Parts: sequence; structure tokens; C-alpha cells
Amino acid sequence: KSQQTQEQHGGDAVRVVVRVRPPLAREGAARCVHVRSETSCAISDADGELPRSHTFTFDRVYGEGSTQRQLYEETARPVVQQVLRGINATILAYGQTGSGKTHTMEGEMAEQDAPSSADGIIPRAIREVFEHIASAQERQSFSRFLVRASCLQIHNEVISDLLRPERTHLALRESEKKGVYVERLSEWIVRTPDEILSLLAAGARARATGATRLNEQSSRSHAVFMLVVEQAETLEGEGTDQSSQRVLSAKLNLVDLAGSERVRRSGARGARLTESRHINLSLSALGNVISALTNGDGSRKHVPYRDAKLTRLLEDSLGGNCKTLVVANLSPAASSFSESLSTLKFTQRAKRIRNR
Repeated sequence: KSQQTQEQHGGDAVRVVVRVRPPLAREGAARCVHVRSETSCAISDADGELPRSHTFTFDRVYGEGSTQRQLYEETARPVVQQVLRGINATILAYGQTGSGKTHTMEGEMAEQDAPSSADGIIPRAIREVFEHIASAQERQSFSRFLVRASCLQIHNEVISDLLRPERTHLALRESEKKGVYVERLSEWIVRTPDEILSLLAAGARARATGATRLNEQSSRSHAVFMLVVEQAETLEGEGTDQSSQRVLSAKLNLVDLAGSERVRRSGARGARLTESRHINLSLSALGNVISALTNGDGSRKHVPYRDAKLTRLLEDSLGGNCKTLVVANLSPAASSFSESLSTLKFTQRAKRIRNR
């Protein structure tokens, strides 16, 4: 049935889940977002003269009590496992400033041997990959593995290497073999989860952050962590002395977007204002790509991927050859009604994208 549905619609739907974080003390007790079931939520505005209420349905809705482990096991893990089968995948966190995207993706990002309950999707995905490698090597199903890691940020429409901070103003290129890629972006061969977590901790320190009224430690750039997993198996030739090799190679993109925000609410000034404009323009370009991909007539005559570095980089994840999961992060506070409604509408459109 699943195969038939994919063929009828021309591909795999982008999966979209919503996560509502607990309210902060400064936000007060009034809430606008209410989880109705495991797949639906409602948002209401009681402040206006004509109260507005909207209900949305997604693949999964997580309430304020959801744990990092629950989100990963139920939603992110199946996507990561696709990479271990040789299929490209992307997990993307979207939402307003201060809605919990970095917590969802990274957690505490501690450099430690033992997993932590606060670990986000990225450290859990990393451990999943190396657990798979250890298990496969015990079964001797695949003889060799190679894991490579890269990490970049897009800040004010400039691409920088977070693992080699001196490398900035990097260019996007395209080739038949690689597709869209970042020229001169460093790749690091890694052999253990701790090696990657150490690299990512350094990358997180290099990432552009700053204080706004909505978030004391707001991410001011889009961050993309890329993990390439190659698996090589030697196949013995039947009835001959010759053998051949089978290679699976796939890339996992883990994306923590900068937060969308209204400048009036965030109080952005000077450099923060410039950052906010670039962030909002790139997120607007992302919205335009989604609109073009879900225009209703099934045609893709022009999808404006080239309008921003972010959409160009994610071209394969949006309508391309990739399994994609979008995690929409929400603040439940009544004061965030407009931003939360905008996030829900945005991700509802994203749910209609079909990757090929």
C-alpha cells in the first residue's frame, strides 16, 4: 500500500512533527497552543476582538512533557536508519527565536562517554550510527566503514566552516556526481562518537549567537551538520575465484535553523537588525520554495532554490532525492500567538512536499 501511494503521488511525503516546549517564567501562564491528540494541536488567540482558533494535523504532535528520548526514538531514529540503508536523509528544526530548536537538535552536547537524557537528536544520531557499525562488524555483514563529518553555518548569507573557522565566504558549487556542495568545506574522518562530539562542541562555540529580547542566547545563523556514512562489503563470486565489492554511501543533514522573529518584538538594533533581516529573508526564500513545490498542479517549472544560500544547500532535501523530517518547535505562550501560528502554517505547507 505504501509503495502504491508513493507511486500515485510521485514520491515520499516530507514528514512533519510539532514539539511544544514548556512555558518560561517570563511568559506568564496564558497559553495559545493546546495539544489535542498525538497528531493534532489547536492554537487560539483570546486577545483580539474576534477570537481566532485553528486546528492543525501533523504526523506527530509532542506536548510540553515530551522527552528527548521519546522524540528521537519515535520520530528521528527511523530517518537516521534510512542513512544506514544507503538513503540520503535530512532532519530540520524550524521555529521562532527561543522556541527550543537548538535544545531539540543538540541538547547539552556534552563531550562525554555516556549518553545523557538531555542529549538532542544530533548526539543520539551519532551514537546510532556507531552502534550500527559495531553491530554490523560483529555480524561481519559489512567489512569496512568510513564516516566523515562536516559542519557549517550561514550567517548574513555568508557560508563559514565551523570546524575550520578561518575558512569563510565559501562558495556553493554543483556537479553531476556530488550535486550541490560547499567548496573547500573541511571533512573530518571520525572513528568514535566522542571524536564527532568533540568536533561539534568546537563548532557550537564558533557559531554566531547573540542576545535578543526573546532569547538571551539566540542562534543568529543557520547551522548544518553533515555526516556521510560509507559501507563496503566484499561479495565472493559464486563458483569463481573472483570477488566484487558493494558500496553504500549516504549523507545525513542535521539542520538547526536560526529563529524567525518579528523585529519589533525582538528589539533588534544595529548588527542584530542586519542579522534578523538576513534570517527572515532566507526563511522567506525557504517558504517560497515550499510554495512552489506545493502549487497544486504537480508541476515544478520553476522552484526558486537559488534565491538564498540556505535553499540552494537544501535543494536535495526539499523535493529531491532525500528522506526529510521537519521538527516544528513552538512556544505555547499567548504572547507568541502570531509567531506560533506562522510556524504551524509554514510546516503544514511543508507536509505537502513530496521528495522523489
